[in-house]
Amino acid sequence: MYLFEVKNYEGDYYYESGRFYTIYKKEITNALLQIERSESLLRQLLQNLGYRIPIKAYVVFINPEFYLYQAPLDKPIIYPNQLNQFMKKLNNHPSTLKDHHKRLDDQLVSMHQTGINKDKIPAYNLSSIQKGINCCSCHSFSVTVSGRKLVCDVCGYTEDLDNSIIRGVNEFSLLFPNEKITTNVIHDWFQVLDSKKTFLRVLKNNCDAVGKKEFIFIK
Repeated sequence: MYLFEVKNYEGDYYYESGRFYTIYKKEITNALLQIERSESLLRQLLQNLGYRIPIKAYVVFINPEFYLYQAPLDKPIIYPNQLNQFMKKLNNHPSTLKDHHKRLDDQLVSMHQTGINKDKIPAYNLSSIQKGINCCSCHSFSVTVSGRKLVCDVCGYTEDLDNSIIRGVNEFSLLFPNEKITTNVIHDWFQVLDSKKTFLRVLKNNCDAVGKKEFIFIK
């Protein structure tokens, strides 16, 4: 069984003393620790279900613009330029599916959680929740706008600014489905960009306008 921790980091990073850092010496989440924990939990789950299947776990960096200095040679990491070769190796590996594989598949599918139990969601409102757009890679709220990019100050990930605004609109709509989507509302929600003209442009290009005296947008 193969287990993958997939990262879409972009830019230059380095590895030192068992930790990952941006080129600006800011430590980021250790993907090797994440995959180690995931592998342990998966192994426990398989044992509880009565299976003893070998697990091969890897961290996979998929962004072609990613580079890791001082990359360790003894860690289960697949780099962007190794992906094609790794996929060919998997495709060429002979395998035979048996009945117990099908039973395990059915068990895992039955355990998969696709929804959220709304009874477990705590009550919240617009004034009690933290505003701001976060990094779509490491989820940090420490982000800044640089030109037409949203840059994470923690992991260094960059995202097209227009895409981040649309992502913010979608997140706001999910959290507050009954709230109107307006330029002022999204400007206040986003927190890290002063220009309302940018929000107006993005919303006009991606949403439907309604109303006359003010711009109100719906998805």
